[in-house]
Amino acid sequence: MRAFAAPLLVALFLMCRPAHASSGWTFCVADAGGKDIWITGVFPAIRDRERLEADLKSYLKSRGVSGAVAQCPTPNDDKVEMVNAQFTAAEFHHKLGDTLHEVFTPEFDPRR
Repeated sequence: MRAFAAPLLVALFLMCRPAHASSGWTFCVADAGGKDIWITGVFPAIRDRERLEADLKSYLKSRGVSGAVAQCPTPNDDKVEMVNAQFTAAEFHHKLGDTLHEVFTPEFDPRR
């Protein structure tokens, strides 16, 4: 009976998770070819990566930053792993002497 109960509990857990949790977590980084780097917080990825990258480029363009190249890692179900990856990206750019700018906008809100 116990051998049957464990898979059943796992299946129930997977079915009861919130819909946005299955999309995973990510963050985005953008570079306009200089020493300025824009980075978002870790947020639930409810849109595909290409759309997220286009949204970040559009956001920056609306603030006068043209030619930005945006990248968002593949979403991951493990939020802690994404937070660690974001921290690593920020540290990498700090070591290069880049200036990091945090992006605060509803499209990339970690509280969603």
